[in-house]
Amino acid sequence: MNKKQDRIEATLLTFKLALDAKGNIWTDIGGLPEKEIKNCFKNREDAHVIEILIREGRIKLQGIHRYLENEVTAIEYTE
Repeated sequence: MNKKQDRIEATLLTFKLALDAKGNIWTDIGGLPEKEIKNCFKNREDAHVIEILIREGRIKLQGIHRYLENEVTAIEYTE
């Protein structure tokens, strides 16, 4: 029995820091939309916890996004 095949998982929240072929650096915050949580988690308590984690995670990731955006802008102006 392969443990990896037995595991069921879902991506709830993502943060991507990318560099494209033209040298542009960008970020992307993604994941399960809040309006879909109740459709995916039938248990109200589970849905509530997941909703809080996704909402708070997005807030924190937006702060990281702004920080990195400011760093890239500062580097561009000094070069």
